[in-house]
Amino acid sequence: MPTGNNAYEQVKNRERMVAEWMIKSQAKRGKPIITLKSFSDKVGEDPTSFLKNLIIDVEANGWDDTDLFEVIRRFLKDDAREWYIDNRHRLQH
Repeated sequence: MPTGNNAYEQVKNRERMVAEWMIKSQAKRGKPIITLKSFSDKVGEDPTSFLKNLIIDVEANGWDDTDLFEVIRRFLKDDAREWYIDNRHRLQH
């Protein structure tokens, strides 16, 4: 008879396996798994948090640096977008 911890671990393993299967299926279809959140550099927005989450989301979507530079401009708004437009030639990928 499974113990409480063992049953919990089985459920978590099953959830992880389903999540991995979903990620692989989405990646094969070419659709993003996670939609990136926009960033505009307005008061109250944390650029460090945005970048940390961006890295996690990019990895989850299976994107490389080239993909990141292609899609990031869609998620930058207002002042952040202007900064990117003015400085993109300085950014290396």
